[in-house]
Amino acid sequence: MSREKKILLIIIVNIIIIISEIVFGILSNSFALIADALHNTGDVLAVVVTYLALVLGAKTTTFKQTFGYLRAEMMAAFVNTLFLYITMIYMIYEAINRFLNPEIINPIYMIIVGFIAVIANGISAYILNNIGVSSCAHEHDHNHSHSHNHSHNQNEDANIKSAYLHMLSDALISVAVVVAGIFIYFFEVYFIDSILTVIFSIYILFHSYPLLKKSFLSLMDMNIIDISQEKLELIIKENTNVIEYHDLHIHKPSSKHNFISFHLVLKDIEMNLEEIEKITSNIEHKLNHLGFNHVLIQVDTSKKIKRHTNCIL
Repeated sequence: MSREKKILLIIIVNIIIIISEIVFGILSNSFALIADALHNTGDVLAVVVTYLALVLGAKTTTFKQTFGYLRAEMMAAFVNTLFLYITMIYMIYEAINRFLNPEIINPIYMIIVGFIAVIANGISAYILNNIGVSSCAHEHDHNHSHSHNHSHNQNEDANIKSAYLHMLSDALISVAVVVAGIFIYFFEVYFIDSILTVIFSIYILFHSYPLLKKSFLSLMDMNIIDISQEKLELIIKENTNVIEYHDLHIHKPSSKHNFISFHLVLKDIEMNLEEIEKITSNIEHKLNHLGFNHVLIQVDTSKKIKRHTNCIL
């Protein structure tokens, strides 16, 4: 079975678990079970993002869609995480209200459905972890491939690893739901449901913030790539014929794409095309090693810059 089909199976199984937790959460009057379902929903959406990255990333570009579906991953991540934030804030509000006005909870549903969720999430995490390990092994066997492919596989594995961590956290939270159900069954401490709901919700808000921030900044075309300006300048200005650079643009449209473009100003000396290409190729090669898999360099002379400045004035 292919990676895509395995991930799709994980999505289907977990959607069934989510529906079950919501239905039985309502029947048992347990907000903790519903909160676990909503957390699982957010993490399933994260797995959906992983699936989209694998499927849409394989699609070829067209004349109309020259970038393909690069933005689909970050767009889905932002919308899903924003929805999760709104939902969790509402759950906190309801949990506090429930804490002040306790209600009787049927713990049997919490224990049974929570236990099933532990098994389903545990198996999902195991499958995703195996997919990531096999991908890393495949990459190691082909370490002689081009740097672009190396970067692609590396980021793809990181995406799968992220989905694995999401499923693992779901399994741990489901364990907490089962433990809470056991406490309610034996000791009738109903307020523990509200406490767990608040804890789960705060954890989810904290856990989801980096993705919300990253996806928003990506959609705004901001530079979220870990590279200092000083290090970049050392690479670009390493050749003595380079005077300066301008119109720098760095952005990350998806988890596995790092884009950079800029104008390179060279000295006004006689250089043939081969010499110029040697300068730009050397810069591009070093940027590839830093993780940039889409590099665009336009070469200018200082005369062009002067003409451009005069036109502005």
